[in-house]
Amino acid sequence: MAITEERIKALDEVGFYWGSVTTTVKSFEQRMEQLKTYKETHGHVNVKVADDKNLNNFCTHMRIARRKPGIGMAITEERIKAMDELGFKWGSLVTTTKPQAKRFEQRSVSSD
Repeated sequence: MAITEERIKALDEVGFYWGSVTTTVKSFEQRMEQLKTYKETHGHVNVKVADDKNLNNFCTHMRIARRKPGIGMAITEERIKAMDELGFKWGSLVTTTKPQAKRFEQRSVSSD
């Protein structure tokens, strides 16, 4: 599909970026350095999305790779040991900050 001059002008007016978007892939070693720094700052390696989305994703992918070898990121005994030494928790760390919804039976309507 060809783009018209009119569309190009409209996109330019809203600040459209015409360059390419590249993602830098970090090595396991680079991520481990980030985890060490995170631990020094926070005292743990339970990386929250709000603190560092990419590092949180790395941790999630490592958990998946350990549970399901051969799927996604490569994981070795050396990598597992390195993460264990940092105190990495391999179980799911999904937590909710929302209050638990009450079941219908638990709700009461005040007749006052």
